[in-house]
Amino acid sequence: MSNQEHILIVDDEANIRLTLSALLEDEGYAVTTAASGEAALAVLDTQPFDLLLVDLRLPGIDGMQVVAGARERGIDSAVIVLTGHGSVETAVEGMHQGVFDYLLKTSTPQTVLERVRAGLAQRAEQQRRDQLLDMVSSAVQELRGEPGQSKTAAATPAGAPSGPATPKRVMRFGDLELDTWRQQASLDKRSLPLTPTEFRVLLCLAEHAGRVRSYRELVRCAQGYDTSDLEASELIKPHIHHLRQKLEADPSNPRYLLNVRGTGYLLATPNE
Repeated sequence: MSNQEHILIVDDEANIRLTLSALLEDEGYAVTTAASGEAALAVLDTQPFDLLLVDLRLPGIDGMQVVAGARERGIDSAVIVLTGHGSVETAVEGMHQGVFDYLLKTSTPQTVLERVRAGLAQRAEQQRRDQLLDMVSSAVQELRGEPGQSKTAAATPAGAPSGPATPKRVMRFGDLELDTWRQQASLDKRSLPLTPTEFRVLLCLAEHAGRVRSYRELVRCAQGYDTSDLEASELIKPHIHHLRQKLEADPSNPRYLLNVRGTGYLLATPNE
């Protein structure tokens, strides 16, 4: 595969982890395994995955809690739940968490591969749609910009030469660069593996660099709806956490993404 998809297998039975790993690796996928829900959430704190294969019944943190934890972290992986038996309750909960499919543990290898391919294809298509919508939205916003003033003017560090009046395609903050047309970010010329939501959050901060944006403003800007201060804080924190993991040299001592406690976040410019 030109772009190797990464799959996380979560199951407390070693034989199932080994069997699924061998099956998927033979097909060219990169595979990581976790033997518990706790271990899975720890792994999800360090890297994103294209697809999760999660056992429904796990000791401690169960499969649906793992899926919920992934969503809270802003991870948009396709999800396939492995189960010995299904129920209406888990199916309904799975719908709320965006579960792609349920598979019985007795499913044939061919069925597993077919559903994995289908789940990855659906995720890729959704990402393409999200990126297209983002590009169209950005273009519309730029076309509506006031004459003689760029929407990115606020992103220019204090004291820097003023840019052209027309909206910029590329926004730069020291080593950080955002390509608003391609919806891509890079740091020191290294592409950052951001999800569409993470890029939107970063762009919302970049458009007002050096100024605090409240939790509610960030949710409204990046996700398109309004909510309470408390809920907005809980919604945006996982995205900031993952952005710091990918962007900051030391996430515990961030240089770019700064928190103003109880208020929101700001994107600091190199001169600050």
